[in-house]
Amino acid sequence: MQLNKQLSIKSALAIATTVLLGAQIAKATDVESTLLIYSEKDRVSAGEGAVSIKHELNETQNIKIKLTFDALTGASPNGAAPASSVQTFTRPSGNGSYDIQPGIIPLDDTFKDSRFAVSGTYTRKLSRLNNFFIGANFSGEHDYTSLGVNTGFSRDFNNRNRTISVSVSFTSDKVNPEGGVPIPYDTLALIGESTSRLGPNATKKVYDLLLGVTQTINRNTLFRANYSRSHSTGYLNDPYKFFSVVENSSSANPGEPLTYLYENRPDARNKNSIYTQCRKFLNGNVIDLSYRFFWDDWGINSHTINLFYLFDFKNNTTLEPHIRWYHQSAADFYIPVQIDGSSNQQFTTADYRLSTFSAVTLGLQYSIPMQATHTLKLSFEYYRQFGDSSPPGLIGSLLRYDMFPTLNAVMFRVGYNFSF
Repeated sequence: MQLNKQLSIKSALAIATTVLLGAQIAKATDVESTLLIYSEKDRVSAGEGAVSIKHELNETQNIKIKLTFDALTGASPNGAAPASSVQTFTRPSGNGSYDIQPGIIPLDDTFKDSRFAVSGTYTRKLSRLNNFFIGANFSGEHDYTSLGVNTGFSRDFNNRNRTISVSVSFTSDKVNPEGGVPIPYDTLALIGESTSRLGPNATKKVYDLLLGVTQTINRNTLFRANYSRSHSTGYLNDPYKFFSVVENSSSANPGEPLTYLYENRPDARNKNSIYTQCRKFLNGNVIDLSYRFFWDDWGINSHTINLFYLFDFKNNTTLEPHIRWYHQSAADFYIPVQIDGSSNQQFTTADYRLSTFSAVTLGLQYSIPMQATHTLKLSFEYYRQFGDSSPPGLIGSLLRYDMFPTLNAVMFRVGYNFSF
């Protein structure tokens, strides 16, 4: 009995010790919170709040959960071209209409949405050199839902100066547009007019692959390179976008709209990108330069250059200005308008996001340590997007209008990070 009693005491002590050690490890929790305000001049405004929580289960495992909520409102281009007289468009629901004044890009002022997203990731250290993660994510809007899973593996080499990583993900999306899914090249209906639809909803699937390598060049220089491949299949149209069919040059009013047709994009898309980054420490400061080249089988390619410079002051506050430059070419099937008498090509869109354009972003972030493990971050960005105001293929009255008005936007972000 005495022996059993001693064993019981030892077992209780062992269990208590294990619980206490586990509790000490479990205290490592990092919280990141962000509030973003975004505003385009005369167009879209948005607000987004996000909270990310990373919790260490023990020395080899951690979980991370992120919650995001955003709301958008304002006016968004519907794809139609300007005209010399008032244009009237039926709202996506089919109930109601809106008027666009002469000479300006038509904007749908009913653009309003909110989105909730949640993602979770479990990371495990398999050994001293190997790491593994698996995750899932969900987001929902009133007309769109997305569900995805992802996993990845990384291994360190060369005295942990080099890391090779691979990750894959799969996403299944469903779109439920107001009024149903439009038939490609169908005419935009008049208010109250019945029209055929492909159905109440449509689906899309996305498969992604990422290969990466991170190399420590020396004690002050870090280099990273990634290659990503994405394959999308299913419904890839924007159900709210259409394009203008305008009178031809032999008519009395060349360039004036006759009707509007819903766009049509391919039902598959392959995207590729190569990303390189170099980060260098300079007397306590940090310079971060990256370049990304993107191309796909829709004919789009783009270049992105990002430059950050972080000033680290003695009181642990930091100031980080940055500049970003972006340029892309147009999709093979992008047209500003369709001339009457020309037959529909296999695919057509007038969505400015698939046209040729450039953009510049200027930003500044200021970080202030509040306590030992608390940091406040304030950042401001100015975004300017510009394209071809008079692209090829225009005729008649269209030559008088700015087909790609410069877009200006500002972003203000407040972040608060802490650990406990």
